[in-house]
Parts: sequence; C-alpha cells; structure tokens
Amino acid sequence: MESNKPMIRAAYLLAALLVITPLFDGAVQLLPIRAGDERWRFGVVGSLSNLLLQPLLGLLLAIAVTAFTDAERTKRVLGAICGVLAACLAVLSIGFILDYYQIRVGIAPGLQHTTTVATFTALLKNTVTIVMLVLLNRAAYAGTKPTSPRRGSRLKDSSPASLLPLGGSARAE
Repeated sequence: MESNKPMIRAAYLLAALLVITPLFDGAVQLLPIRAGDERWRFGVVGSLSNLLLQPLLGLLLAIAVTAFTDAERTKRVLGAICGVLAACLAVLSIGFILDYYQIRVGIAPGLQHTTTVATFTALLKNTVTIVMLVLLNRAAYAGTKPTSPRRGSRLKDSSPASLLPLGGSARAE
C-alpha cells in the first residue's frame, strides 16, 4: 500500500490535538490540586466525564491511521494506552462514587436530587467511555499477527520453480 506521509503526519497531529487539547483545558481549570478534598475530587471526575468524547475521537483516529498504514507497533502502543486509561477511569469512577457518599451529607436537602442525577449521569458517561476505551484496546490488538513456523515443521517452497520437473527421469503428473 502506497502511503501519503504528509497526510499520515497530519492525521497523527490532529489525533494528538483531539486528545491533548480538551484534557489540558480541563486540567488548567481545576488548579490548584487538592487531592485530599473529597469535594474537589468529586468535581474533577464529574468535569472529566464531560470532556472525554473528543479524546476518544482522537484515539479512534490514531488507531484507524495505524490500521490503514500497517503500523503494528504504534497500533499496539495506542491499544495499551487505551487499556491503561480504561483502568484509570474505572478506579476514578469508583472513587467518584465513594466521594459522592461522603459529600452528600453536606448538600442542602433541596439540591440532593439534582446532585444525585448529575452524579449518575457522570457515572453513565464514564462507563460508556470505559467501554469505548476497552473496544479501542481490542481493536488495536486485532488483525493479523505475524506467525512463525512451528519448531520441527518443514517449510514448503511455493515458488513456481518447485512445480517444474527436475530432470529427464521425473515425470510431470
């Protein structure tokens, strides 16, 4: 397959921008980091659930480019990244649930329902994102894998020369 290197580079750059830009913008708004504060952690994971669609699109684009260009190593690295991100988001979501139960005591009774709905909406978004990351992980590892011949097996010569008779005593059948 003939590749268009400038197009491939542009696609990788666009994929990187789709992943990095929203995450950077979201991270800047959450500074300073207060990891010991459950309200801050709750807000971070809730905000994160709102900006994960663009990075998913960027990862999909990058994996698609690697699939079309037969860049197996890059595709597997991207698949590993998706797997690690899925695991991290799952851990963050579990912490999000625990933080919800810690902060709901301090929420005004009139806002309890709204906070509960927002929490479960964020959890649903995170769950769908985790499923998408797992699917992208599987897609990155799918496809043809190089196979080596088994030990002790004889390789067959499939060249056209092996199909021709070798000498006058050999009969073509």
